[in-house]
Amino acid sequence: MGCELLRKRFILETLPPRGSNYEKYVDFCLGAVDNGAQVIAVTDLPMGSSRVSPIAPAHILVEKGVEVLMHFSRTTRNALRIEGDLIAAHMLGIKNLLILSGDDPRVGTYPFASYIEDFSIYDVFKLTELMNRNNENLAGVRLYGKFDFCCGGVFSPYEKDIAGTVNRMRGKFDNGCAFFISQPVFLPEVMETFFTKAQELDEEMFSKAKIYVALMIFETVSQMEYFSKVPGVYVPREYFRPRKDEDLKRYSLNKALHVVESLRAYVHGFYLTATVRDFEIIRLMAEAIL
Repeated sequence: MGCELLRKRFILETLPPRGSNYEKYVDFCLGAVDNGAQVIAVTDLPMGSSRVSPIAPAHILVEKGVEVLMHFSRTTRNALRIEGDLIAAHMLGIKNLLILSGDDPRVGTYPFASYIEDFSIYDVFKLTELMNRNNENLAGVRLYGKFDFCCGGVFSPYEKDIAGTVNRMRGKFDNGCAFFISQPVFLPEVMETFFTKAQELDEEMFSKAKIYVALMIFETVSQMEYFSKVPGVYVPREYFRPRKDEDLKRYSLNKALHVVESLRAYVHGFYLTATVRDFEIIRLMAEAIL
């Protein structure tokens, strides 16, 4: 199975629209590609917020010739919906998936929303692998047509139990995960420490799976303060020193460029989160990464 995504080094994350008007969103994505983004990631109900399903905007972008990575969250879908949405996505030309548990729907727009655990994260990877390899689902039922999903997962370099993190990555890898994207990294030594220990634990996996490092650049102080409270985002204290938006934006950009410069030779690529909408920042990051 070929995976065009894995030939790319710069993925830009985007937030899909909250309504049916998609023109502004698509224009931004096309502008980001013009400024160097090689892949557009389309998020799936980020922060448990009510937005359009990523299948629609991802399909529109694919139709316009954009390389797309669609997030696919399991905890907002039951078993039937997971399989149905996977088939629908592939039918519409969406083959690159970032498979996630997803943000807890109970902390977003509807606190009474259900958190669904029909499938584990490993089950979803296994399902896509069975679809690719055997044209069947987890129940052994035959599916018709050819499937060629390219699936990735996420990991955190911050966990104290590195062996546990590597074991979870291995579970995804053994079920068809081709690449991994980290939680946002602000200091290169965080990834350097993780890699040193993790590669000792599973040299084979890290020699085969592609690793992308997530970067987070803040354009405003309020944005930084908000994301510093999000689980999995560990913003260093020095980011709180600049009190003006422009100062923080400049500082944050320089720190991200430093991470790229330090890690570029050791990882496959970088993933810039949706905190960035400035084309000039996207262009500068593309120049550094590529």
